[in-house]
Amino acid sequence: MRLRLTSHRVGDTGHRLDRVLSSGPLLRNTHLHPPDQWVGFLRAPRADLLRLGALFRIAATGPHSAVHVPAPPDAPPLVHGHVETPAVPLLIARTDTGLRPSDWPALRRRMRRTGTPLTVTAPAPRPDHCSDAVHRLSLRHPARFTEHAGTAVLTARPELLFQLGDLLTRAGDTVATDREIHRRGESCLDDLVGFFDPRRTDDPMHALCVVAVDPIFHQARWRRPSSEGAAARSA
Repeated sequence: MRLRLTSHRVGDTGHRLDRVLSSGPLLRNTHLHPPDQWVGFLRAPRADLLRLGALFRIAATGPHSAVHVPAPPDAPPLVHGHVETPAVPLLIARTDTGLRPSDWPALRRRMRRTGTPLTVTAPAPRPDHCSDAVHRLSLRHPARFTEHAGTAVLTARPELLFQLGDLLTRAGDTVATDREIHRRGESCLDDLVGFFDPRRTDDPMHALCVVAVDPIFHQARWRRPSSEGAAARSA
């Protein structure tokens, strides 16, 4: 997959990271909600899930790059009881870039000074399997998920980032045949469990729930009662 991104040079960071690749409005329908009781939620349509999977693989193969996915400005909050959790931007990077969550405010300021459009080709997803070696690696070196300065910062070993990207792509590929999508307009496709260590993060997360949404089926459901009512009145 080829993605049109914006490259922001952020040199002189004191570690290997020297640029941030921003997706801009490319994933305008992707809503990431930080953990509420240890479970985060990612809501996105099929196209965005496929693009996000590709972005994870780009981050996995870039030892000097981080990937930034802005939150849509009109994203509604996720409501659990009386608690509202807003959608936040996502910053993805390999651990060997040296990126720390506390670095993000300074990086964000530097991003405003430069920006160069470029087209990046993401690595293809691997065959549909979950590597035991990756799970063993996640036990020793889990991914870190921390919310800092209004942004979710996710850092992990490249193998874990690649696996997460593959799982997101697989979730996107199943949307077209998922029955719940056609019935309700949304469906929980996967719980990304076993990648995160809640003991090592400021905002603990045991799992990331991937929810596919498709407004087409939501709209079809909304229109059905009015269209049936019109048919009855005409009869």
